[in-house]
Amino acid sequence: MSLIEQRDVAAAVDMLPRDTYDEAEWAVRVELAALYRACALYGLSDLANGAIAARIPGTGHYLLHPYGMFREEATASMFVTLDEDGRPVYDDPRLVVDGAINLCQWIFGTRPDIHWFVHGHEEPIVAVGSTEAGLLPVNQPAVYLGHMLGYVEYDFDEDAAFAERVCRAFAEFNIVISRNHGHWTLGSTAAEAFFRAYYLRQACDIQCRVLAMGDPHLIPPDRVATYRAQMYASPHYNYDGRTEWPGLLRRVARECRGFDG
Repeated sequence: MSLIEQRDVAAAVDMLPRDTYDEAEWAVRVELAALYRACALYGLSDLANGAIAARIPGTGHYLLHPYGMFREEATASMFVTLDEDGRPVYDDPRLVVDGAINLCQWIFGTRPDIHWFVHGHEEPIVAVGSTEAGLLPVNQPAVYLGHMLGYVEYDFDEDAAFAERVCRAFAEFNIVISRNHGHWTLGSTAAEAFFRAYYLRQACDIQCRVLAMGDPHLIPPDRVATYRAQMYASPHYNYDGRTEWPGLLRRVARECRGFDG
C-alpha cells in the first residue's frame, strides 16, 4: 500500500478526542456504533455505501459516518457531528457524503418523532423494489411490515423534485423502498430502525425464494388485516425491536470489542 493510500485510509476513520463530546452525545455515539456493528454482523452492509444516522436529542445535531468507514469498524469516536445545514459542528475535516446529509435533513426535518434510520442496498430488497408488485404478502414479516411501507422512484440527481417526493414518503411511511436502488427504515429508537431493516431484508429474501419456485401462495387481504391485528395485539411479542435489542448489544459487546471507544 502506498503512503497516499495509507493516508486516505487513516483519514476515513480518524477521530476527535473523547472529551470533545458531552455525555448526552457520547451515549448516542455508543448506541450508533452498536447499530452499525449489529448491521454488519447480520449482513446489512454495502461496503462504504449506505448510511445509518442518529439525531442527538435537544440539539438539532445528528451523527453520520465519515465516508470510507465500514460498518464493521465503527466506534463511538468515529462519527461526524453535523448541524441542521449539514456543516460539521466541531473542527472535523472528514468527508461526509452529500447524499447521507440530504437524508438526515429530509428524514429528521420531516419526522420529529424519528431519531434513527438505516439506509442500505441489500440485494433481496433491491430485487423486490425492482418489480412492479413490490413486497407481497407471502410471509409473516411482510404482513407486519406491509402497512408501514411505501415506494419512491429513485433519482441519482437528488434535485428539489426528488427531495419533495421522498419527504412526502417519509412523512407517511416508516419504511420506504427506493425503486431499483435500496431502502430506508426509520425508527424512534435504534432498536426499531434495526428491527425494521432486518425483517424487511428477511421478507424480501423469502419472497425472492418463493417466486423462484413459481407457485406463490399469497395471503388474501382480509386475512392479512386480521393476522396483523392479532400480531400487534399479542401480549407476547413486540414489533419495535425492544425485545431483541439487549441481546444484540450483548452480542456486539462480545464480538466487537472496542466499539464503544
